[in-house]
Amino acid sequence: MTTQASIFLPDEVFTELARRAPRQDDRSSLIAEALRYFFATHQISETELEQINLYAEELNQEAEDVLNYQVMP
Repeated sequence: MTTQASIFLPDEVFTELARRAPRQDDRSSLIAEALRYFFATHQISETELEQINLYAEELNQEAEDVLNYQVMP
């Protein structure tokens, strides 16, 4: 089964796509294969909480700096 999708590509990307796959069916196949490859090689492994924890020390330091600037003399 296939689904038709409308996407926007930068002109230079579409130009290269059309050069490499002049027929519409060939372009669709090339895009599908490129996306399959991307999805297979770029697994999403971090949750939002893991991402926050990764930068927690830096974020906490920034928050502390902001609070220190707000202290009244």
